[in-house]
Amino acid sequence: MFRLEAQVEFLLTCDRLKAVTRTTLLHSGERAENSAEHSWHLALMALTLGEYALPGTNLSRVVELLILHDLVEVHAGDVHFDQSEAGQEQQARREAEAAAWLFGQLPPDQRDIFGAAWQEFEARQSPEARFARALHTLLPMLLTWGPGAVGSAAHPELTFQRVQALKQPALAEFPELWELVRQTAARAVTEGIMPG
Repeated sequence: MFRLEAQVEFLLTCDRLKAVTRTTLLHSGERAENSAEHSWHLALMALTLGEYALPGTNLSRVVELLILHDLVEVHAGDVHFDQSEAGQEQQARREAEAAAWLFGQLPPDQRDIFGAAWQEFEARQSPEARFARALHTLLPMLLTWGPGAVGSAAHPELTFQRVQALKQPALAEFPELWELVRQTAARAVTEGIMPG
């Protein structure tokens, strides 16, 4: 019974993900998305855009990585993708502590499996982790500047050049997705929702 109780405690703790507000607005612009919505949307992206992954990529594993990677935000919170290097390092430390705490609630075998998946995403070494990271990088772009989006008035520093520089490292390996970013940014500039 201890095993089931630990699993239930973990699941109820993860319910807090619904209350973590992200910096990205919904596509409609009506409010910020929460991290649970973000995770669901990423898993759906993996299923929908899987054909753009590298040949041989295990899409089930990509979905696992996407479902697990932001769970640490129940403890560490979310930060904007244009965070300073110092801010990124501080967030990485908070997330590593949160991962140890959160996955530590699980029975040891699941703790190790979930922790390894979280580490895999962070390390970006496997094809699955790189594709998951690419989708994670693409989603805010589409919500903020995709067709029908309202832009990001709260972040005027996100110019065409800045956005491309931030997105390129994760997306260049996936030519169709990288071209989508470039076209989306160019259209956003033309529509006046992204500074040139």
